[in-house]
Amino acid sequence: MFPEDSSNYAQMILDNSTDAIVLMDTDYTVLAFNQNLKDTILAYSGKILNIADDYREFVTTGDKEVFFELFQKSLLGQSVIIERIANINDISIWFEYKMNPTYDKNKKLMGVCLRGKNIDARKKMEIALSESEQKYRNLIESAPNAILIVDREGKIIHCNLETENTFGFPREELINQPVELLVPMHHRKGHDRLLEGYFQAPRPMRIGKNQVTSAVKKDGTEIQVEVSLNSFIVNQTNYVSAIIVDITEKVLADIKIQNQIYELKEIARIQSHEIRSPLANILGLINLLDSETTPETTAEIYSYLKKSALELDNLVNKIVKRTSASLSVVSEKP
Repeated sequence: MFPEDSSNYAQMILDNSTDAIVLMDTDYTVLAFNQNLKDTILAYSGKILNIADDYREFVTTGDKEVFFELFQKSLLGQSVIIERIANINDISIWFEYKMNPTYDKNKKLMGVCLRGKNIDARKKMEIALSESEQKYRNLIESAPNAILIVDREGKIIHCNLETENTFGFPREELINQPVELLVPMHHRKGHDRLLEGYFQAPRPMRIGKNQVTSAVKKDGTEIQVEVSLNSFIVNQTNYVSAIIVDITEKVLADIKIQNQIYELKEIARIQSHEIRSPLANILGLINLLDSETTPETTAEIYSYLKKSALELDNLVNKIVKRTSASLSVVSEKP
């Protein structure tokens, strides 16, 4: 029922392997191989592999140098593994090669076993993912605003160059540090609970849009910021991206604008109310002068006219000064 020679069992195992396998003597002579290797060599080179062949004749020109180097390492007892891309019939295919020293039952070195595996699909997927990640990193690095990537424990795992410019921390001082490092002391209490709550119910969120929030730089300076939060998952692990915009200058500019609006309202109030009183007095006194009055009354009217005119002049000067001050605020850069 069973083959008498145990080597037949070994051959059946080899032939059922998805790897291409060959056992070589110390002088590169082929001692054994499986069907997968034979079929692969035939398909890619048109050559037929046989026992006692010199395996070097089946190694492509571009791989000979690497093959000899790995073979010698294996003869010295090392197990080596490499990934190589092969150009076959104008098609690039990735292979993984393993070389191991092989011993007989007396632990005497017989030769080297070479295993080859087609890893083209896996490798090209890795390359695509790597390129995608690099594009993502380039996008983050080119962003004009500070960007942080934070894990569920609240540690910063990545940040871009603009983060350094905004907060004054070198990147290596922020990586693996808690994000609270950038939160002012008076805001840190309960920040970890807020972060945990966000991970439990993640959603796009903008902090600082309707109310001012602050962050702290390395030198302790507080800045006013807007923070946009978004969650994402990589390898079943949750992360949060935070885009941070320094709006300190914008806030200062808004304060100046509010002050200017207040000044303009005050100027309008002075023009509409305070000027009306001395002007009404002047008009009334002029009407009196048009009527018949005694010299004493006329002198008294002129005295009141002078007083009202001076009062009106003071109000006009006040308006001019406040208007000039308001215009100078507008001309200043925030």
